[in-house]
Amino acid sequence: MFVKIDDLEPKQIINFYLPQELKLSDVSLVLKNPAQAASSLLVGVLSVAGVTKILLTDKLLSVHYKAENKDDVRMSVLAELDDYFSDTLTDIKEKSNVSELEKAEALADAFIRPTLNRDKGDIEILSLSDGVLTIKFTGHCAGCPYAQNTLQNVIAKTMLYYMPQIQKIDLEDA
Repeated sequence: MFVKIDDLEPKQIINFYLPQELKLSDVSLVLKNPAQAASSLLVGVLSVAGVTKILLTDKLLSVHYKAENKDDVRMSVLAELDDYFSDTLTDIKEKSNVSELEKAEALADAFIRPTLNRDKGDIEILSLSDGVLTIKFTGHCAGCPYAQNTLQNVIAKTMLYYMPQIQKIDLEDA
């Protein structure tokens, strides 16, 4: 089984790009506690020592971990993925057990910040209310001539796909 891994060490996140798409009842979900999970994959990953939170989408498993457990987390999560994809796949019916704002932060950590951080930029999520996500560019992204392009082609596409309840994304000036 081939799983591409993106290690975002300064943020203590490891992204595992799944070998095949998953069928989820929710487009994306964030979980912190194995007691709140039902699928064997999620229970197994959340039970790995050092895992503090996961984001699961149809194509990605993003794992937040404690720094001292990094190597064990990486190997254990790969083993859980191997077990899951080697068995008969079942639909994952869990729901996120975090706030919508925390879900938006997890999506930004997994999909958006890695790209922006490579260019010494970032985003700050300011609020999520009544279907409107308000963000601010920081670092080299603040005032960048490509910021609108990044907003429309990276941030908006990701957030609107994985959080359909978001209707609009507002950009606050730096």
